[in-house]
Amino acid sequence: MQIVLFLLLILAVLLAFVSKNDSLAKITKIYIIISLVLVFAVGWLFTVYNQNVAEHDRGIVNAYRQGKILTCGDYKVDINSFSFISGTLSFVAKEDKKELKGIVIDISTCKR
Repeated sequence: MQIVLFLLLILAVLLAFVSKNDSLAKITKIYIIISLVLVFAVGWLFTVYNQNVAEHDRGIVNAYRQGKILTCGDYKVDINSFSFISGTLSFVAKEDKKELKGIVIDISTCKR
């Protein structure tokens, strides 16, 4: 995704510079280039953020599946007490654990 955004940015900048001088004013070209750079920067930051979140989530799921105890807010999550629900990326207390009945924990609150 980052490569595509970068290539589109380069293409747009080249088109702005190659266009006839009388078709676009110099200030308009500058505004276009600044706008494209800002769009590219926001897209890149969004991609980096999503990659970091996905990496965190994968690490949490792997630790859970390896039988490690996770700290999720006030709860200790382990494979014996909670089930992992991949559709919602959350942990749900198992039915045989009466003291945890109804507890649903979002994976984003967990630490290894």
